[in-house]
Amino acid sequence: MLRVVFDSNIYISALLFDGPPRQILGFAMKRQVVLIASDEIINETAGKLRDKFSWPEHRIEQFVRATSRLAELHKPKEGISLAPDEADNRVLECAIAGEANLIISGDKHLLRLKSCQNIPIQKPKYLTYLIEKAD
Repeated sequence: MLRVVFDSNIYISALLFDGPPRQILGFAMKRQVVLIASDEIINETAGKLRDKFSWPEHRIEQFVRATSRLAELHKPKEGISLAPDEADNRVLECAIAGEANLIISGDKHLLRLKSCQNIPIQKPKYLTYLIEKAD
């Protein structure tokens, strides 16, 4: 089964809007992919939901609990400095630690890298294509 890391922007888009990010989060919820995450990615997402989108604390706690149960959590052992944004480096570290097959992001800096240690970095639509093709 495909092992996938979502960048925080994917979680936020899935929670706030309809479209491919919500669709791919659904794939994880239906166990069509193995979702790989880290405390750093979950906490970054929670912080953005709090600070940028003024989510109430109880909804943020629901997101953290649900994602922590849904995802296979990994603690990266080594640091990476490939991306200019430190939060993006945490995504790459998680993908390596979790032996991911794919990183999904909408972040132009991450997408520009194209891959990290042979792990492709793609937009959400790419994962919808892979899953639909497999069905």
